[in-house]
Amino acid sequence: MKFENLLNYLDTGVCVEQVQQEALIDLVVLFTKIDDALDDSEFISVKKYLNKLSCESKIYNEVYIHDIKLKCSDIIKDKQINEFIFQRAQNIHDETIKEQTVKLIKSTLLTEHLISPLKKQSFEFLQTCFDKEVA
Repeated sequence: MKFENLLNYLDTGVCVEQVQQEALIDLVVLFTKIDDALDDSEFISVKKYLNKLSCESKIYNEVYIHDIKLKCSDIIKDKQINEFIFQRAQNIHDETIKEQTVKLIKSTLLTEHLISPLKKQSFEFLQTCFDKEVA
Protein backbone atom coordinates (compact mmCIF):
# COMPACT_ATOMS: atom_id res chain seq x y z
CA MET A 1 0.00 0.00 0.00
CA LYS A 2 2.81 2.45 0.82
CA PHE A 3 4.46 1.72 -2.51
CA GLU A 4 1.18 2.37 -4.35
CA ASN A 5 0.81 5.67 -2.49
CA LEU A 6 4.34 6.63 -3.47
CA LEU A 7 3.65 5.86 -7.13
CA ASN A 8 0.45 7.88 -7.03
CA TYR A 9 2.29 10.84 -5.50
CA LEU A 10 5.01 10.62 -8.13
CA ASP A 11 2.45 10.37 -10.93
CA THR A 12 0.76 13.55 -9.77
CA GLY A 13 4.05 15.35 -9.17
CA VAL A 14 3.38 15.76 -5.46
CA CYS A 15 6.28 15.54 -3.05
CA VAL A 16 5.74 12.77 -0.48
CA GLU A 17 7.13 15.00 2.25
CA GLN A 18 4.64 17.73 1.35
CA VAL A 19 1.72 15.27 1.48
CA GLN A 20 2.85 14.12 4.92
CA GLN A 21 3.28 17.68 6.19
CA GLU A 22 -0.13 18.69 4.90
CA ALA A 23 -1.69 15.62 6.55
CA LEU A 24 0.00 16.61 9.82
CA ILE A 25 -1.37 20.15 9.56
CA ASP A 26 -4.83 18.88 8.61
CA LEU A 27 -4.94 16.64 11.67
CA VAL A 28 -3.74 19.32 14.06
CA VAL A 29 -6.26 21.82 12.71
CA LEU A 30 -9.01 19.23 13.04
CA PHE A 31 -8.16 18.71 16.69
CA THR A 32 -8.21 22.44 17.35
CA LYS A 33 -11.67 22.63 15.74
CA ILE A 34 -13.36 19.55 17.24
CA ASP A 35 -14.85 21.31 20.23
CA ASP A 36 -15.17 24.58 18.31
CA ALA A 37 -13.11 26.31 20.96
CA LEU A 38 -10.24 27.35 18.72
CA ASP A 39 -8.30 30.25 20.11
CA ASP A 40 -4.87 31.73 19.51
CA SER A 41 -3.25 29.84 22.39
CA GLU A 42 -4.32 26.50 20.90
CA PHE A 43 -3.06 27.42 17.47
CA ILE A 44 0.39 28.82 18.31
CA SER A 45 2.21 25.50 17.88
CA VAL A 46 0.61 24.95 14.46
CA LYS A 47 1.72 28.36 13.22
CA LYS A 48 5.25 27.79 14.58
CA TYR A 49 5.43 24.50 12.71
CA LEU A 50 4.17 26.09 9.49
CA ASN A 51 6.76 28.82 9.71
CA LYS A 52 9.50 26.14 9.81
CA LEU A 53 8.44 24.71 6.45
CA SER A 54 10.88 26.04 3.91
CA CYS A 55 9.03 25.03 0.74
CA GLU A 56 5.91 27.05 1.37
CA SER A 57 5.32 30.80 1.37
CA LYS A 58 3.63 32.63 4.22
CA ILE A 59 0.72 33.56 1.94
CA TYR A 60 0.24 29.92 0.97
CA ASN A 61 0.30 28.93 4.64
CA GLU A 62 -2.42 31.43 5.56
CA VAL A 63 -4.64 30.38 2.65
CA TYR A 64 -4.06 26.68 3.35
CA ILE A 65 -4.90 27.11 7.05
CA HIS A 66 -8.04 29.08 6.23
CA ASP A 67 -9.21 26.44 3.77
CA ILE A 68 -8.52 23.50 6.06
CA LYS A 69 -10.31 25.20 8.95
CA LEU A 70 -13.42 25.44 6.76
CA LYS A 71 -13.04 21.83 5.63
CA CYS A 72 -12.62 20.62 9.22
CA SER A 73 -15.75 22.50 10.27
CA ASP A 74 -17.71 20.65 7.58
CA ILE A 75 -16.16 17.32 8.56
CA ILE A 76 -17.15 17.83 12.19
CA LYS A 77 -20.66 18.96 11.25
CA ASP A 78 -21.07 15.91 8.99
CA LYS A 79 -19.71 13.57 11.69
CA GLN A 80 -16.89 12.34 9.44
CA ILE A 81 -14.08 12.84 11.96
CA ASN A 82 -12.80 9.26 12.10
CA GLU A 83 -12.85 8.93 8.31
CA PHE A 84 -10.83 12.15 7.97
CA ILE A 85 -8.38 11.04 10.65
CA PHE A 86 -7.95 7.63 9.02
CA GLN A 87 -7.35 9.08 5.56
CA ARG A 88 -4.83 11.66 6.79
CA ALA A 89 -3.06 9.12 9.02
CA GLN A 90 -2.61 6.90 5.94
CA ASN A 91 -0.69 9.73 4.28
CA ILE A 92 1.88 9.89 7.08
CA HIS A 93 4.52 7.18 6.68
CA ASP A 94 7.56 8.72 8.34
CA GLU A 95 7.84 7.88 12.05
CA THR A 96 9.28 11.32 12.80
CA ILE A 97 6.27 13.05 11.26
CA LYS A 98 3.91 10.72 13.14
CA GLU A 99 5.65 11.65 16.37
CA GLN A 100 5.51 15.35 15.47
CA THR A 101 1.78 15.03 14.73
CA VAL A 102 1.09 13.46 18.11
CA LYS A 103 3.30 16.05 19.84
CA LEU A 104 1.54 19.00 18.20
CA ILE A 105 -1.91 17.61 18.94
CA LYS A 106 -0.93 16.95 22.55
CA SER A 107 0.31 20.53 22.83
CA THR A 108 -3.10 21.79 21.73
CA LEU A 109 -4.82 19.44 24.19
CA LEU A 110 -2.67 20.71 27.05
CA THR A 111 -3.99 24.25 26.55
CA GLU A 112 -7.48 23.08 27.52
CA HIS A 113 -8.76 22.81 31.06
CA LEU A 114 -11.22 20.07 30.14
CA ILE A 115 -10.79 17.84 27.09
CA SER A 116 -14.08 16.95 25.43
CA PRO A 117 -14.95 13.24 25.17
CA LEU A 118 -15.10 13.56 21.37
CA LYS A 119 -11.62 15.04 21.23
CA LYS A 120 -10.27 12.34 23.55
CA GLN A 121 -11.87 9.57 21.48
CA SER A 122 -10.56 11.12 18.28
CA PHE A 123 -7.03 11.29 19.66
CA GLU A 124 -7.19 7.64 20.72
CA PHE A 125 -8.44 6.74 17.24
CA LEU A 126 -5.50 8.59 15.64
CA GLN A 127 -3.04 6.71 17.82
CA THR A 128 -4.73 3.45 16.83
CA CYS A 129 -4.40 4.37 13.14
CA PHE A 130 -0.68 5.02 13.59
CA ASP A 131 -0.21 1.84 15.62
CA LYS A 132 -1.97 -0.32 13.00
CA GLU A 133 0.41 0.84 10.30
CA VAL A 134 3.38 -0.17 12.46
CA ALA A 135 1.97 -3.63 13.21
